[in-house]
Amino acid sequence: MTPRRLITSAAVAVSALAMAACGANTDPLANQSAAQSAQPSESASASAPVIVGSANFTESQVLAQLYAQAMEAKGVEVSTKLNIGSREVYIKALQDGSISVIPEYTGNLLTYFDKDAAATTAAEVEKALPAAIGDLKVLKPSKAVDQDVYVVTKKFSEENGVTSLADLKKVSADSILGGPSELKGRPYGPAGLKEIYGATFKEFKPYDSPAVKVKDLNDNKIQVGEFFSTESAIIDNGYVVLEDPEAMILPQNVIPLVTAEVASNSEATGAIEAVQDALTTEELTNLNKKVDVDHEDPDQVAEEWLKSKNLA
Repeated sequence: MTPRRLITSAAVAVSALAMAACGANTDPLANQSAAQSAQPSESASASAPVIVGSANFTESQVLAQLYAQAMEAKGVEVSTKLNIGSREVYIKALQDGSISVIPEYTGNLLTYFDKDAAATTAAEVEKALPAAIGDLKVLKPSKAVDQDVYVVTKKFSEENGVTSLADLKKVSADSILGGPSELKGRPYGPAGLKEIYGATFKEFKPYDSPAVKVKDLNDNKIQVGEFFSTESAIIDNGYVVLEDPEAMILPQNVIPLVTAEVASNSEATGAIEAVQDALTTEELTNLNKKVDVDHEDPDQVAEEWLKSKNLA
């Protein structure tokens, strides 16, 4: 059993406790805005629209818009429920039919359903997914990748000789780690860094705002930050992405997670997989930047990209 597999049980337990605190019978979409909750929420009947959901970060919203608008262009009846929340919430929404499509990532999706997964390569992860996700289905993975990564400033890297996660052991006791709040319960979060790389941080600081996290990293209020590899802030600020020699973080190709009903709808799947075929990591990074830096709306960014690819 690899070190990565050893720490997943503890991470899953943390997530389970967090979900239990919310109430086992709570509607996963109960906190949607009035506009979103006005959208159709029943996907069980054949006449109901495909309901595309998203997690609570920019890229997921952009991908959801790409999928929804591509399907709509092919005549599929579509509605959206965006900014639902973390994986623990939107998976439940898929399972109860509140939504029927959501953008996902191969490695993280596999470890969510199978804490003991032995897969390490992209091909192994993709092969293991269908059996792991139960009644849900995955469509074609994209070559576009958005990896969870840890970064430090160039100054911190040079002053402390930190270029790899393995180097964190020598600086973690006096350092603060910053990342999204759900990172605390992820297998590649603080528990994984401690178990696999021997890095025990002085503090974990959760962030809901990526912009605040960037500012705090630049101001040395945190010394290590967890980011998505497609966030433009990494390049814009010259951050050093730390290598992961023990493959603690699995490959994370963009992949649509759908209900069985959607999987059997050839018009819907054809439209979504056309997006998957056309999308690259570089383009995904640029789409995120248009929203996060240029302050464009995700739906407009998606529309322009789809038109440029003759998909809408």
